[in-house]
Amino acid sequence: MADVARRAGVAMITVSRMLRQPHLVAAETRKRIEAAMEEVGYVPNLVAGGLAATRTQVVAAIVPYIQHGVFADAVQGLSDSLSPSKYCVLLGNTTESSEREEGIVRTLLGHRPAGLVIQGANHSTATRRLLQKAQIPVVEMGTLPDDPIDCCVGYSNRQAAIAMMEHLITRGRRRIGFIGADPSQNDRHAQRLDGYRAALEVAGITPDPRLVVLAQFGISQGREALSHLIEVDPKLDGLFCASDLWAAGALFECMRRGIPVPDAIAIAGFNDQELAAEVVPALTTIRVRRYEIGYTAGTLILERIQGRENHRKSIDVGFELIVRESA
Repeated sequence: MADVARRAGVAMITVSRMLRQPHLVAAETRKRIEAAMEEVGYVPNLVAGGLAATRTQVVAAIVPYIQHGVFADAVQGLSDSLSPSKYCVLLGNTTESSEREEGIVRTLLGHRPAGLVIQGANHSTATRRLLQKAQIPVVEMGTLPDDPIDCCVGYSNRQAAIAMMEHLITRGRRRIGFIGADPSQNDRHAQRLDGYRAALEVAGITPDPRLVVLAQFGISQGREALSHLIEVDPKLDGLFCASDLWAAGALFECMRRGIPVPDAIAIAGFNDQELAAEVVPALTTIRVRRYEIGYTAGTLILERIQGRENHRKSIDVGFELIVRESA
């Protein structure tokens, strides 16, 4: 707070008043203080004053969606890893919004967590700065960035996509569509899209941008995406979905239209969620070791807290291509 006050050219009591009762501080002064807080990475301490110099027995976890089973498995692994050491998980969800993520990071850091686990690596500049200055262990999970904030545990989304595309191409598929999330907001899906395009080019197939659909997560969105792709290209013979939810929706739409899967259109998913093995025909997909990712993230946090040597910066848990009836 003293650093903020000096940089803003105000007294510490003015900074304190702005945090507690901002309406009592002039608008111009508030702007200077907020700018100073941004520059120094200051986060107000939301824990009781007597604990100001300590960390809690809490590890913060930030995921895009709470209801998405993919992230629930990872959070369960994280919790199971931490609980024997008497640490609990404080959870926030971003709905894939970098702006919302920044606000959640500020709030959670204000509760002085012992560590923080965050899904993905496409953060705003301000979020990266906050996490780098937090002086706590930070684990990015589900991805393997070239320059992690602290450490990371995940797998190569690009290589997983290439593996799936190679499978589809070797099965004779040439007109292959792709359904994924907005790559500007989701680094994992950006890498999957890159892998999709790279595999096509290696096979001598020119990627058709019309066959790429960006969608919100959900089964109905998969159904809608397939309908769109068939209109764009009636010769569509393959579909790679970057989530099993989209793949299930596409499969159901094929059933409604009487389109045989995989004879006419091969459909593949990603994540190997429970429904992937239960739909008919069962989905070919990429199995991600979600629980292991969360558990390993918790282990990394504990290693850092306990000051163990040989700190691991990046851990690749790999993936598995699961071939079933749909492709």
